[in-house]
Amino acid sequence: MALTKVDIRPRRSMWFFALFSIFMVVASYVFVFALAGACVYLPYLIISNMESPDFRIILLFLFGIVIAGAMLWSLVPRRDRFEAPGLLLDRESQPRLFAELESIAASLNEPMPREVYLIGDVNAFVADRGGIMGFGSRRIMGLGLPLMSILTVSQFRAVLAHEFAHYYGGDTSLGPWIYKTQKAIVRIFENIGSVGKLARIAILGAMYLVVATLMKSYFIVFLRAMNFASRKREYRADELACLVAGRKPLVEGLRLIHGAALAWPSYWNTEIAPVINDNALPAVGDGFSRFVAVPKIDQQIRKAVDRELQEGKTNPYDTHPPLRDRVAAAETFETGTVEEDAQPASSLIDRPDATELRFLEAANPDLKPGSVQWVSWDKIVDQVTVPSWRKFTQEYASALDGVTAETLPAQIPNLLKVGSAMRDPKGMLLGPEQRTRRAAHFFGVALALALIDRGWKLDLAPGIFELRGPAGEPNIFPVIEEMLSGKMTAQNWVELCRKLGIADVPLSPAGAQQPDLLTNAT
Repeated sequence: MALTKVDIRPRRSMWFFALFSIFMVVASYVFVFALAGACVYLPYLIISNMESPDFRIILLFLFGIVIAGAMLWSLVPRRDRFEAPGLLLDRESQPRLFAELESIAASLNEPMPREVYLIGDVNAFVADRGGIMGFGSRRIMGLGLPLMSILTVSQFRAVLAHEFAHYYGGDTSLGPWIYKTQKAIVRIFENIGSVGKLARIAILGAMYLVVATLMKSYFIVFLRAMNFASRKREYRADELACLVAGRKPLVEGLRLIHGAALAWPSYWNTEIAPVINDNALPAVGDGFSRFVAVPKIDQQIRKAVDRELQEGKTNPYDTHPPLRDRVAAAETFETGTVEEDAQPASSLIDRPDATELRFLEAANPDLKPGSVQWVSWDKIVDQVTVPSWRKFTQEYASALDGVTAETLPAQIPNLLKVGSAMRDPKGMLLGPEQRTRRAAHFFGVALALALIDRGWKLDLAPGIFELRGPAGEPNIFPVIEEMLSGKMTAQNWVELCRKLGIADVPLSPAGAQQPDLLTNAT
């Protein structure tokens, strides 16, 4: 949907904050030049006023030259070596997404970014990258794959409008200067730190301590000042987003983004990464939207967001205001009248299966193209999970000989021994506790497979991992975990197995011929 160009009321205060940021950048270089000059001039002044200069003063003068040189060398601009933050998107393959981008850009009379990337964060960003100190740079934009999976189209438009507002306000033009200045100060700490190792003599150590203390004090002032101005720019971007896309979509989007950002790492590590290790990729975006909708997860997210809205405080080193302040400020902004579109923003992505595979390959350059297959969530159990479990138990089947469901507690003392006989996963070196947990997982998987072969159903979906019997028996996975961790007594486990009618179920896969793990364990 094409958005109309908005009538924007100028904010003179934003000019002040822009000038303030420029002043702080210039002041940083002036401060470093002055401090470097003092490191050389003050010892020289002492020497010039002494008839017979002390050796230590001469050494101090030479040390001052070295420190000054290290500081000035740190200020030399470095070329920005740009690394793609994700999958590069194009208009031909994603026409609907680019239509939305062009509509938002037109509403603020801003050019489109030259490059648009799909990134793996619950976030979006814009920047000017490349060149030296911003000269010769180009506009880029990053759009989070998980971000699009949890927002509606209207909420996504508000996010896009916020990002284009940074272009409109000139924030990205200031960005390279601020970023380069901050990096230069960090390099100063690194370089004078290396020089400081030479300060064995007390007077040299004193000079190093003074210089390091002054630089640290200035850096704190610089960060607090820059981030104060940055927070003001975020409020202005929110204000323009309200004008372009509406206040309600922005506020709702901010809440959802804050909560989803807390859930994304857990989702990736528990739901996606294990499947990728089996050379498959489930629907990432669709899975995340389902993950955050699971009642217990949704409840945790809501509690975290409510807590932030009630207790969130401004940190002077934060680049963004707290959620509570942003929502409160948005309620005071003028809002545009825009027709709401409740479709998921992920609907703007064409061919999500192929796009997500390309996204994974872009994020993992060492991954061989075509080595990972996209799999829908309703086929994960049959095509990935169960085959992977069977391969795992077949490889170490000898440890399951003679083991039945009710005799599993007797294997607990052998977990470390069994785990130590297993080869480590590729690229990993497991410790004793990790080997114990892996062996416990092995026995749990073996029991699960034995039950699945007897009609039990494995229900695996984002945020859901349950194994239930044909008569509706309760999820047995938490009970297995309690037993193998020693939290459940052997007697209680045996009673439960007999109650469920699984006491005599053998865990050993039929026809397996493997060396005896317990005999060969080291």
